[in-house]
Amino acid sequence: MEGFLFYWLSWIGWVIATFFMPKTSQRWKVTCIILANMMLATTPIKVASFQFSCTYLFLFIIACMYIALFTRLQQLYYLVVSLIIMFAYVSFCLLELYDPVWIFLDRQWLIVCMILYIIFMLVKDASARFVVSIMGLLAGDFLYGMIISRIPFPYYIGALSLLDILALIIGALFIWELFIHISAYIDLTLLKSQRQKQGPIKQNN
Repeated sequence: MEGFLFYWLSWIGWVIATFFMPKTSQRWKVTCIILANMMLATTPIKVASFQFSCTYLFLFIIACMYIALFTRLQQLYYLVVSLIIMFAYVSFCLLELYDPVWIFLDRQWLIVCMILYIIFMLVKDASARFVVSIMGLLAGDFLYGMIISRIPFPYYIGALSLLDILALIIGALFIWELFIHISAYIDLTLLKSQRQKQGPIKQNN
């Protein structure tokens, strides 16, 4: 069912942000963004001949605001990476449309793995990975909508199926960052315990 993963992972993210993040302005921003995304997901808006979900436009604005925080050189680089993600997503969707026999696995997981591979290969900054993945996927869905608008085929840009993919990507990135922090904490704890054990030996010498 389209939208199930989006709403499920969004509620999990909201619970984590509300009860486990430090009480800072960052927590307030994250919780408000998650709630706004869930409320706007099924609200359509028509711009010219295209129909968008309000969540699509809201995420695009938020991503642009965060991109503006980087330096000009970083913005240019992340724009290039976003374009790579955009063309990769559109190429996959066109392949699925015109030659679906090649898509022998679940399309959601194939797209998620493809975009995550590009993100991990080209973007090293943790926060930038979230923003670039959102920008690239949103741009890709818009470009795909423009392409197929030339044929009599209705397409809803920013549909729940896209939000499912986006939620899986953000969830995977969050789990990866959590794994990195836990590994660093364990390494630091083991290093401290080793130094404490070596301390008395040095004093005896």
